Amino acid sequence: MLRYRKRANYLVVKSAFYLIISTCLFVNLHAQDTLFQPKIAIKWAPTGLLLGGMSLHAEYGFIKKSSLTAKIGVPFSRGFDATFDGHDVDMHMRAFSFLAGYRKYLSKQILKGFYIEPFFTYVHHTADGTGQGTLGGQQVTMDFSNNYNGVGVGIQFGAQFIIARRLVIDLFFLGPQLTTSTNNFRAIDRYNYAAWTNIQADEAEQDIKDFLDQFPFIKNTVDVNVDKTNRTVMADFQGPLVGIRCGVSVGIAF
Repeated sequence: MLRYRKRANYLVVKSAFYLIISTCLFVNLHAQDTLFQPKIAIKWAPTGLLLGGMSLHAEYGFIKKSSLTAKIGVPFSRGFDATFDGHDVDMHMRAFSFLAGYRKYLSKQILKGFYIEPFFTYVHHTADGTGQGTLGGQQVTMDFSNNYNGVGVGIQFGAQFIIARRLVIDLFFLGPQLTTSTNNFRAIDRYNYAAWTNIQADEAEQDIKDFLDQFPFIKNTVDVNVDKTNRTVMADFQGPLVGIRCGVSVGIAF
């Protein structure tokens, strides 16, 4: 009987020991989960794909209500449909971009809530393509190329949400910015050898103006000039541009 009583006491002590250990582990994990406050977020902005760039964002919350942000856009070729002289043109665009900012949240939470973010940005955008048309009744094949560079500053207004402690949704819905920009566009008839006539030159100038109107960041900002001897139309711009930055990014916080 004494042996069975000792056995029972041993089982009670053993069960109590495991219960205490399990309780301590649960309390510790629950405390860690409750105190989890992400300081780093890695995000992807699908809106960058529209201009030919794969945009990756990083954010580091170094103190409450504040963070540093950075974005890099890696270029890739994206098709863009346009028309020249009533014919389809297969254009391809690529964009490299960089952005750095200081973000101030209006809430007391880390990386969450409405924010204001002064930022600096740089963009290099290129496009090229080939189009068919006629000038003065003569068939022409025009090679198009465009090169854009812009350096600017702005203030971003937005809101960021963290769902299930990990999923980040960043809405940057209003970001007025001022950019110092240069743009160089060239359209060259490489496959004919005679200089354009005055009629062909005038027609080429109008066709290129109509063509550029399809590009919102170029139209109405460039001076169009024609080189009849080299069968080239040039459209250049240099100066300030006012724009709005907006979009959405999604990612993971840790």
